[in-house]
Amino acid sequence: MQQTESSSGTRRESAPAEAVRGTESRRRMLRRSLGVAAPVVLTLTSAPVSAGMCVTASSFVSASTFASRQATQPSRSRPCNGLSPTAWAESMDWPVGVDRNTAVFREVLDGAPISGFLPNATLLEVLQQPNTLEACVAAVWLSAYSGGMPPPFEDGDAVKAIWANIRHNNGAYNHPDLNTQPLTPAGTREWLAMSWQ
Repeated sequence: MQQTESSSGTRRESAPAEAVRGTESRRRMLRRSLGVAAPVVLTLTSAPVSAGMCVTASSFVSASTFASRQATQPSRSRPCNGLSPTAWAESMDWPVGVDRNTAVFREVLDGAPISGFLPNATLLEVLQQPNTLEACVAAVWLSAYSGGMPPPFEDGDAVKAIWANIRHNNGAYNHPDLNTQPLTPAGTREWLAMSWQ
C-alpha cells in the first residue's frame, strides 16, 4: 500500500490503493445484499415467438420466415397443447379408444408410413423414433384425437388429411392454396412440432 504525506503532515493513501479498496467495499456490499458468495449472472432464454402455437402451413411461405419460426400471419396463431412423440411414447394415458400397444399407424391415419417402418408398425413403435416425420404425425394425431387442439389440428380427421397430403407429396406438406410455396420435408416436421414446442 502506497502512502503519501499531505501538506498538513498527515499520511494518506494514494489514489490507486483507494480505488482498489473502494471496489472491494462495493463487492462486499453486493455480496451481502444478494446473500451469496459471489455475484450471480442470470441467463434468460427465450423461446421463438411462435413456439407452442398452432399455425397454418401457409404461414411458412418463405425460407427466411420459416427459419425464424415466426408466422407471417400471427393473428391466425393459437396456443397448442399437444404432446411430443417422446411424451406420447412414455405416456400410459392415451385417448379412449386408442390401444397403446396395438394401434397400427396405417389404420389410424389411413395411410402407411412412407419411410423406415414396416407397413404394420404400431403408433408406439413409430413414436419411439421421435425424429421421424411419421412420429411427428403420430404425436399430432394423438393430441388432436384427445381434443382441445385448434386448427389446423382440430381433430383426428384433420390430421389424417394432412398426412394424406404429406404422403402424396413425398414427405412434404403442400398447402391446398396453389399460390403458397410447399414446405420441405424438414419444414413439414418443424411445422408439426410447433404443436408441442
